[in-house]
Amino acid sequence: MSSDEPPPKHLGRPRGRGAPAAAAATTGGYDVEETWRQTARALVVPLERALTLPALRAAFARLTAVAARQKLTIAEDPLFGLRGDPENDPPTRWGYEAVLPIRGAARGEGDVTVTRIDGGMHLAATTPRGLDDLKRLYGYLLGTRFPAKHQQLARPYILHRLADGQARAPDEAIAVAVYAPAVLSIAPVPVPTDEPEA
Repeated sequence: MSSDEPPPKHLGRPRGRGAPAAAAATTGGYDVEETWRQTARALVVPLERALTLPALRAAFARLTAVAARQKLTIAEDPLFGLRGDPENDPPTRWGYEAVLPIRGAARGEGDVTVTRIDGGMHLAATTPRGLDDLKRLYGYLLGTRFPAKHQQLARPYILHRLADGQARAPDEAIAVAVYAPAVLSIAPVPVPTDEPEA
């Protein structure tokens, strides 16, 4: 999937929110549920802008090797994160990174760094259509699950997990679970200036 492609129309502004039926027709619809994620420390390494399955698996293997060398405990399966807000940032400004949640006294190695991954309430959805469907899934989550235009992601960092254990044909797309932080920030609402002063 190339991050240089323009986003789907329903990600552009102005955007009408709160219309699940229209978004479901555009995207095919997704089952969304609330889930709680624990805050964790993680090893991270940047990914190339062209997000591919082989590149993800190579990055996961690299992070796992670093964790083994440093005798760290792996807290959960590898993830990848999107740094950016698909609602406001064009795809050319998105940055993906591989993420391995760990426990222990980790230290950076080269471009592998140690960071904190915030937990809390997340909206979770899965697409069976692979990496190429992520932009449509972002549009569905942000367009139908956040109730008003003046609400925005307080933490523009979306996590993903590959369903590597799924049974699938060699040419079948891998399922991807997406976790968007459900902590919202209220953007300032403009106040009309033509009202008489008190």
